[in-house]
Amino acid sequence: MMTRSRMNRCAAYVIGVACAMIPAAFEARAEEVKLDERVQASFKAAHALEKEVIWGDTPLLAVQHLGRYKPLEAFSRESISAMHGSSHLPELTPLGSMFEWLFNREAYLDAPLVKVKEAGLRMQLVAHLPVDAPQRIRILTTGMMTPRELADQSVQLRLRELGPRPEMGPAMGRIRNAETVANFLERIFNIVPDPSGDAIAPWHTPLETLGSLGPEVWQAAGVSPRDLEERLGRVGVISGMSPAQAMSVMIPWAKLSAAWKKRDATGVNAALRQLETALPALAPAGVYPSKIQRQAEAIYYQTWKFTFAWVVYLLGAIIGVWALVTPWKTPRYISMGLLLIAILLHLVGIALRWYIIGRIPVANMFEAIVGAAWMGIVAAFVLEWIYKRRVFAFAANVAGFAALMIAQHVLPGSGDISTIRAILDDVMLRIHTTMIIASYALIFIGGVIAVVYLFGYYQHTAPGLSALAGLIVAAAGLVVMVAEQAMFEASLKEVTYSGFVKHGLAGYVAAGATIMLCSLIPVLISMRVHGFAHVVLAIPISVAATLMVGNHGFVQGMQYTMIGGGLGWSALAAAGFFLGRNNLVRPAAELAYSGGGAGRPRGGRFEMQPVAKLAGAGGGALAVAGSSAAIELFERPILAGGMPGDERSNKLPDWLNAFDWCHLIILNLVFVLLFVGTILGAVWADYSWGRPWGWDPKEVFAMNTWIIYAILIHVRFVVKQRGLWTAWLSVAGCLMMAFNWCVVNFFIVGLHSYA
Repeated sequence: MMTRSRMNRCAAYVIGVACAMIPAAFEARAEEVKLDERVQASFKAAHALEKEVIWGDTPLLAVQHLGRYKPLEAFSRESISAMHGSSHLPELTPLGSMFEWLFNREAYLDAPLVKVKEAGLRMQLVAHLPVDAPQRIRILTTGMMTPRELADQSVQLRLRELGPRPEMGPAMGRIRNAETVANFLERIFNIVPDPSGDAIAPWHTPLETLGSLGPEVWQAAGVSPRDLEERLGRVGVISGMSPAQAMSVMIPWAKLSAAWKKRDATGVNAALRQLETALPALAPAGVYPSKIQRQAEAIYYQTWKFTFAWVVYLLGAIIGVWALVTPWKTPRYISMGLLLIAILLHLVGIALRWYIIGRIPVANMFEAIVGAAWMGIVAAFVLEWIYKRRVFAFAANVAGFAALMIAQHVLPGSGDISTIRAILDDVMLRIHTTMIIASYALIFIGGVIAVVYLFGYYQHTAPGLSALAGLIVAAAGLVVMVAEQAMFEASLKEVTYSGFVKHGLAGYVAAGATIMLCSLIPVLISMRVHGFAHVVLAIPISVAATLMVGNHGFVQGMQYTMIGGGLGWSALAAAGFFLGRNNLVRPAAELAYSGGGAGRPRGGRFEMQPVAKLAGAGGGALAVAGSSAAIELFERPILAGGMPGDERSNKLPDWLNAFDWCHLIILNLVFVLLFVGTILGAVWADYSWGRPWGWDPKEVFAMNTWIIYAILIHVRFVVKQRGLWTAWLSVAGCLMMAFNWCVVNFFIVGLHSYA
């Protein structure tokens, strides 16, 4: 129990240090300093200090932030990432970065450490600077601002003007979060529990405990209430907190601040040990989060939310290509092993997040992508285990790689854990969401199998023309690139996400580019005999649609995708042709029906029989590999859109027909899951919003996606080249799904904007 005399002796020290902790973020500096050298020296000193700091249980101290409790490790990563774009400052850990910013922020007021991601917002924030100003050039090229530049009156005025504009909503949210951390981190550092509150009572910052010290303590320190309010703002008394409890926090906190500034590792360690004991002791019984839960979340953040499993998926996909084009069993075993390891790592990440938040993690984009991918990948793994076609494992690895890469590096916030909106906290909605996102994962896996089929089909029918088609797609990407330079111009008058707008001639440029591209149609038409009519239609339509309706970012993304994808396709086609022609790649077997020769099914089963020849021109580039030493049976299920034996008239190699059948298995699952998920969504909407269907953008595009797959299954009954039509429609369905999940969610306002 702290006596009054001891409290009075400590009062002057505590209050003096606390007042010194208030950052001078807006104080002017007349002198010129060598900022780079000073900042570098400060970071080096902080790094040297942190090497001697023993963090102990400090990373596990709980912080109340954005409606939930989180460990200090997670809070530091989220906060520094919101400001800096990375989870740590140079040479420091996330936790060290946070304490350095709390206690030594004055050293970095003129250091470019605040990240502005959006190019359009950068252009708006530097409009008041001269064109050749170094600050303007730095901000436009790197997106990094200093805290002082962000606090500039001209910048703040422009931010207030941009705030109400809906097209800048996400960008404004990010810059305001960065500003909060850059200038007011100590005001959101709610690490002090409310001694008299329950689990939902607001917590407090260490500085807020000053109001509970009592007037006699302030008088003993020689500080009047008016002086206190001028330095710290209005500080109220925390209900239920005694002066002794306030001092138990403020004394070690003040010591920690002083020791950190002096780079005194011994003092820092002693203060941290005191805080590790004092802060949990303030919380009423059962309020402070359990240590196991805090440890789980700290591990979850320290391991990048287990999204690093994309590396394992990538290795599995690379080995999967080897497994597809060779008869050897070893590549398949390695690919399956890597896939299993990645699935387990993926599952650990999902399970940890589920445990931390206490609900199934499907409420935001990060959770949906990660969870959906895992469900689809597990389904593909099971199918690969049953049918041993190798293409399931390859598609699953590609899906896992794409999903976790997007989750870690593309999504805003990189999957920070947040509270669930009340409208989403419903069992029926969770079932609906789970089924829909599972179907979306299978759609992507089906899209990968479709691309594999298309590559194999064109490689078998006309490998030279396949390589030429890839070059034409790359040329189309170059046309889009040239058109993009002519169509878009930087503009400060019109506010856009990218900072670029289409000028008045945009439509004419788009039309001209399409006409130029269509001049290649005679060349493409000559490929029709080999099934290239789909390419004839797809390329001009894609280019015209991209230029006519796409914004600057979308047009840029499409041009790079077309150039890279086209060149990659051509390179693989050329490699496959060379390897197949020189017998460097041999398929393990061609599929042949058992008994009575080809075309005579026996109970819906067909066998893998070893052969010593390639499956057509360049056919060695892709083949369904199986056992070359023994007969391998493949039990084909009865599917909508196909029956065993219906491929005997298409004159295609059996490995292509096997790919088609594997593809059809996925598409049947997609068709059912999409239908049931959409119906369940209508049921939930009926009792939640009062109507089952309202033509909301998300609803419309979800229905459009299902319609594509309904057409896909039925069109197989009226066309000869079933596999080819199925593959192209599957690619179209995958693109529709991507548009529905990404563009509709982020850029089209509707009732599902939260999804």
